[in-house]
Amino acid sequence: MLKRLKKLGIDKTNPNDLTPEEINHFARLDIDPETITWNRVLDTNDRFLRKVTLGRNPTEKGHEREAGFDIAVASECMAVLALTTDLVDMRERLGNMVVATSKRGEAITADDIGVGGALAVLMKDTVKPNLMQTLEGTPVFVHAGPFANIAHGNSSILADRIALKLAGTEEGDSSDRVGYVLTEGGFGADMGMEKFCNIKCRVSGLKPDATVIVATTRALKMHGGGPEVTPGKPLADTYTKEDLVTLKEGCQNLARHIENSKKFGVKVIIAINRFALVLLSYQIRVFVDFGTALIPLLSSSSSVSRLSLPVLMPR
Repeated sequence: MLKRLKKLGIDKTNPNDLTPEEINHFARLDIDPETITWNRVLDTNDRFLRKVTLGRNPTEKGHEREAGFDIAVASECMAVLALTTDLVDMRERLGNMVVATSKRGEAITADDIGVGGALAVLMKDTVKPNLMQTLEGTPVFVHAGPFANIAHGNSSILADRIALKLAGTEEGDSSDRVGYVLTEGGFGADMGMEKFCNIKCRVSGLKPDATVIVATTRALKMHGGGPEVTPGKPLADTYTKEDLVTLKEGCQNLARHIENSKKFGVKVIIAINRFALVLLSYQIRVFVDFGTALIPLLSSSSSVSRLSLPVLMPR
């Protein structure tokens, strides 16, 4: 609790030296129940649990309040994990999380209620990234997943650093080849990539050498005013047949993502995740004006649009 004493501006460590006012200020958090922001989390998608009433049991002695459950990736603990650089850093960040406000208007942190250390113990093994692989056998680290609409929406700094240490060339490659790391900046160039540059890069010290924006012809048509897509229902002909007019309109959305990316001073690579029988001739004419590289990728099912992938090179 030395951290709380320091926070309150009390430079005494002997309890006997504390004045009655200092004891009251130190020991009484005086939390306003209406300001508690720290929800329980659950990895089950149940909308009925988004708002619940707690404290109905007689043993709670009437301390009822409205609260709710978040999914695990929406917890601030997930955002902390993604920005953590080591265990000591994670312990500090967990303890600094604001969980409520006192009736005096002061921020109450996890360390103030004495759970920062316990959180670090519970989370200590989560700093280890999961090693997996793609269908092509490329190694992949899957680690952390904070929501981009409420957090920074990027995978972990630890996974990036480990990947950069492991990236290299294979036996038989030419001497001019170098290894590289692709790391996801989710939710497109207008959210994930901007938060990657503004938040993650500042914390980690890493700088991307380029950014890859992945788009699909179907998604571009949706941005161009194509018919609504409903899960379980057949796709409209616009999405299964050539429609250059709708595609052209949708490219305006992609153009804005290119502009956003270039504002950060990084090279932009566009990956067209296209479907069978879709022509690339028009797309090449559109993108050449932006001075970007174009990579056609063949796909039969993907419909992800505007996925931003910053590229990191080993130094």
